[in-house]
Amino acid sequence: MIQSSLKKVCLAWVDYLQDFVDQTTKLFEAPELPWLCNERAMVSSLAAAIIRHFPNSIVVEECRVPRVRKAPWGRCDLWASIPDRSHAGGRFNFYLEAKKSNFEITPDTLLDFLKSRWGMGRLIRTYTKNHAKPRSRLSAYIDLTGRVHEHYVIGMLVTRLTAGKNVSATVRRNLHQFFENRQTIEVRWKRINGVITRGKRNLGRFPTAVVAVLPDDGNPGMLAIFTVFGSTRELLVK
Repeated sequence: MIQSSLKKVCLAWVDYLQDFVDQTTKLFEAPELPWLCNERAMVSSLAAAIIRHFPNSIVVEECRVPRVRKAPWGRCDLWASIPDRSHAGGRFNFYLEAKKSNFEITPDTLLDFLKSRWGMGRLIRTYTKNHAKPRSRLSAYIDLTGRVHEHYVIGMLVTRLTAGKNVSATVRRNLHQFFENRQTIEVRWKRINGVITRGKRNLGRFPTAVVAVLPDDGNPGMLAIFTVFGSTRELLVK
């Protein structure tokens, strides 16, 4: 159910990005590619896509949200509530934490990137940074008072992807290999007495949707990964 709802959001975003590229090409005689910009450009385009595609949806960026921690309030990059009959209360609600990579990866280096501290390890660090006990606290948003409907907690990781002919099969294969199996990923590096220790963590099978943009005009493409790490009520991640 959650992946089906995520897929709808991703498809709406793809439609918006295509329209954005088409219109900016007419305006500037060259396409503007949001994924070459910073994190905010990606989040704002996603928000615009949701508002455009889903009537009666509500979205806000950099919103204040309550958390289960010493400080009672924090911020998230985006909060959205979208009409969706498949969910309790008839709405798909989620908090989004976004990260934009400075790397441009290739289809062949995709697996190594995802396993690195700059890939999924970065999303894990963001998800657990506000936890007093990261391994025991399942979600910074669990059991929030005043949240009648379930809210999912989603991490979005965006990176540039080298495009080219006949690379879609490689991208698809590597994504399936990573997300359909348990993985050991690097979360952080620590330097102790001049020696670098690589902190690792096992990553289970989380609900995930991916947008891969592969231009055929020589411009860099994009990979955007949406992973559901938890929720305020039922989906508890171990």
